Amino acid sequence: MAFDPALALRITRNERLRTAQGWGDFHDIGGALVVTSDAPIHGLNCIGDFNADEHRAEYLLDVGFALLRAFDRAPAAELSPLDRPSSLRERLIRRHLRHSGGRVVMVHDGTPPAAQREGIDIWPISPDDARTFAEIHSGGERWVRQLSLKTTLSAMLDEGNTFYLAYLDGMPAGTLHLLCDEGVAGIYAVATAKQHRRKGVATALIRRAVADGRAAGCDVIMLSTDTSNESQRIYNANGFKATYETEMWVGS
Repeated sequence: MAFDPALALRITRNERLRTAQGWGDFHDIGGALVVTSDAPIHGLNCIGDFNADEHRAEYLLDVGFALLRAFDRAPAAELSPLDRPSSLRERLIRRHLRHSGGRVVMVHDGTPPAAQREGIDIWPISPDDARTFAEIHSGGERWVRQLSLKTTLSAMLDEGNTFYLAYLDGMPAGTLHLLCDEGVAGIYAVATAKQHRRKGVATALIRRAVADGRAAGCDVIMLSTDTSNESQRIYNANGFKATYETEMWVGS
């Protein structure tokens, strides 16, 4: 699929909205955004969303990396096809940052979701279910569990957010967060409890989210995953196609 800047901007808005629901704080430095977070991952502690001329690029990198260091974070930058100037990669290399993976952003192709598998039930959660949601979503990572619980309870108060739990034979088995905003449905927090993997739980959740996103009037259903993540196979099988990739660059 050819890169569509207008589509990428709509997707970026949805992703920013989700991050701002408690996963990270944005700092506008006048030509780029810096996100900082308690989460110990580069994707939530980096500079990105560059929109500057060549003569301001070095200044933005100086300010962005200084801000990250103030939060005890290493220099990091996420680049997308929307970013300018075109010299950003060369500038990061000169600063001794290295390419360290990235994300692939995928959009649903409009294929109607297949029927749900019998034995898997999916329900929107209530506040009483938030702890169970966070336990499954975290996969055992303490910081994910803490942030997931906090952000889920907060985002449930905002229109456009739906959090789902999937039950396999009556047992909580999987999670998904659907965020609908301005015609874009973003799919986040797709996770399956270890003992229930490879049983169709994630597929059932994705199909439900696609159906509900369309029912909500969204013409774009999107998600993203690490470029090295095997889950791309599941997403492809359920009608999602890669639209563009981002690059993570990190230093020390």
